[in-house]
Amino acid sequence: MKDWLRAVVLGLVLAAGSSGAEGMERMDSEAARRYFTDLEVVDQEGKVHRFYSDLMQGKTVLINFAFASCRTACSPITSNLAKVQRLLGARVGKDVVMLTLTVDSARDTPEQLRRFATRFKVQPGWLFLTGSRENMSTLLKKLGGYTEKPEEHSLVLLLGNAVTGTWTKSIAMESAESIAEAVRVVADESKSPSPTPVQSSPPLGASPL
Repeated sequence: MKDWLRAVVLGLVLAAGSSGAEGMERMDSEAARRYFTDLEVVDQEGKVHRFYSDLMQGKTVLINFAFASCRTACSPITSNLAKVQRLLGARVGKDVVMLTLTVDSARDTPEQLRRFATRFKVQPGWLFLTGSRENMSTLLKKLGGYTEKPEEHSLVLLLGNAVTGTWTKSIAMESAESIAEAVRVVADESKSPSPTPVQSSPPLGASPL
């Protein structure tokens, strides 16, 4: 978990890469909705969601980037995150949600994402998201995951608590045990009336947000 403890805590300045104290206040729900947007996305079952209101609000989110035809990092990362889901158990789908955003929305249909997710025995509470090219490009830019070339997508894993405004990042191949423990710690901040974020340098191996 050491990499997570070195992560930058960010508020609404997630994609801007700020490391200052201005991003450390509790996140206002309306401001968060404006930043993350309520653009429509579609999950692997074909269900349409508003990004912030339906998937993030009131929850802790674990976000990564992938695409169904990926032949390199996506499979080991998804396998690792499947272990994380098993370790978190019933929390996934309740106060914790896992989101995988495609970086290849031009080709990744819900059915293609469903087949990809099925290979890793993904359980409820973990959504693989696609949508229009415009919507996905906007969201990926907000989250620091945009790329013109899918095969060069970010390997960063984002962990955020939409209640407290705490965001951290690490590499997606951090051990499943470390990731799961970090999720528990960040999610449990919601139970505290006034969580105190920790600010320090970015984790090793993570690209700038």
